[in-house]
Amino acid sequence: MAASLVAHWSQYPAAHDRLLSFIGIAVHWSILQYVLGLPFLAFIAYLIYLKTGAEKWRKLSRTLVKGFIIVFAVGAATGTASEFGLVLLWPNLTQAAGRYIYFPLYAEVFAFMMEVVFIYMLWYGWNKFGKKALAIVMLFALIGPWFSAAMIVSVNSYMVAPTGIEPAYNPQTGQWLYNEHYPKLMLVVPMKYVQLLNVSLLQSVGMQVVKPVTVNGEKAVVVYMPVTIVQRLAYESWHGYTVKDSILHVVLKPEYQNNTAVLNTPVMKIVDDILTTTIKYVGVMSVAFKSPVYRASILHVMGSAITVSSFTVMAAYAMRKLKKHGKGNKEYEEYVETAFRYAAAMALIFIAIQGLVFGHMMGRDIATYNPEKFAAMEGQTNYAFSIDKTFHLDKLMAFIAYGSTSAKLPNYDAIPNDYCACKLTEQQDMARIGTCKPPIIIHYIYYTKISLAILVGLYALLIHYYLIIRKKDVPAWALKLALPAAVVIMMVSWMGWAVREIGRKPWTIYGIMTPDVAHTFNPAPTWAVAAVALFFIAVLLALAYSVWKFLYLPGKQVAVEG
Repeated sequence: MAASLVAHWSQYPAAHDRLLSFIGIAVHWSILQYVLGLPFLAFIAYLIYLKTGAEKWRKLSRTLVKGFIIVFAVGAATGTASEFGLVLLWPNLTQAAGRYIYFPLYAEVFAFMMEVVFIYMLWYGWNKFGKKALAIVMLFALIGPWFSAAMIVSVNSYMVAPTGIEPAYNPQTGQWLYNEHYPKLMLVVPMKYVQLLNVSLLQSVGMQVVKPVTVNGEKAVVVYMPVTIVQRLAYESWHGYTVKDSILHVVLKPEYQNNTAVLNTPVMKIVDDILTTTIKYVGVMSVAFKSPVYRASILHVMGSAITVSSFTVMAAYAMRKLKKHGKGNKEYEEYVETAFRYAAAMALIFIAIQGLVFGHMMGRDIATYNPEKFAAMEGQTNYAFSIDKTFHLDKLMAFIAYGSTSAKLPNYDAIPNDYCACKLTEQQDMARIGTCKPPIIIHYIYYTKISLAILVGLYALLIHYYLIIRKKDVPAWALKLALPAAVVIMMVSWMGWAVREIGRKPWTIYGIMTPDVAHTFNPAPTWAVAAVALFFIAVLLALAYSVWKFLYLPGKQVAVEG
């Protein structure tokens, strides 16, 4: 079973480079979560210090800031490596992002500058600023990473569900809409191209004409174009086709069929004009933020970061309690107990919010805008073990996803293998794309993620049972579970990204660009991919060692000497 699932996943193009990218992003995300989560925990702890004046809260905030700065330094390095990897392995994707949804990437540069400036001020000005001034610096040191994440996630959200996408599933009838040429993407076509094309023929293959508009003084037409045509034009654009070799030749008006100037026009020029006009119509600076999954995505990312950070901090102070560092030093013992309770409270609060609110929002958006992926996530197939079918959860999941028990979950088996292929070039498209269905392996990843998250959430409840209900110290056996819980919650986060990235296949940008188009024409050999993957893993291990040496051991020494 496992071998067949992996084989299905590997059918998509560039398997080695996709795996390398996933390792690089997973390592970067492992670090980035703390860059987003630790400053939030530190800021809240510092506000409590300002309110209470208790030195233990100032010490906790300082410790969290120290951890934040360590992971930021390594995170900047892995982020740079990941960006180089994207440019080198997926050059057409980065070209498309830089050309059409550039604003968030441009703004992210300023976010990074903000991070560097205020983190520097925070660390070196800790004992130089007044209390309120330091709180303001800390707030800006928090805003910088969050600003950066908001920009990057907007681009990723656009890749998951581009602005203007119309999905191919009706949950009320349970019918896929491929026969009606869905999914479709909103495009704004300049009138000069509309005049060249046989609109009636395009309408017969699914294009919907919505309305005429004027964009920057130029007349254009808003249409909904089947993504099978969009992805084919993207392929032809980045492979240097001209109109005479393109599917556009088929839909030219008769009077232009032999027009040399038209036939020799690069497809890239036409596609570029259409996409830039579309972006101008939607909003150059806002198009990525208008992705229908953006709001849920950014909240889910932030929730994950704070949850993982909280469980990790709780584990660190649980280890302090178990080792009984500072025993007899009442002040230090009180500090450790306060820090442990604070992290435990944050862990419980945010894993609940993450699962019940942000995760629910994300799930509903995916069910609506990525129904093929949702069908794979829920395992709606007769050819693999399905959690929903086995435990009769279909109605419950339909209610969660669509708000009605009468709604129907999308059937994975009813998805045609060629739904994303252009019918005019179907054999050629299928040869390069492989299969249009998302890999069913994400069903197992997704439900493993959910199961582990529930277990960790129950562990957080157990801690609070002892702290609040029993009003006694947490027993040693429960404290020993804090470290495995921190590891497991990180695995849950990794699996979440795996579902998001693996589940999007066969699309790099849903409905627009497939991986073979985004991929470099000169891929690296397997040994080079393996070497870079090992480098990323080594960086993560080096970070773990740095945290142990520069954060854990000094604190241990202070406790002993105190």
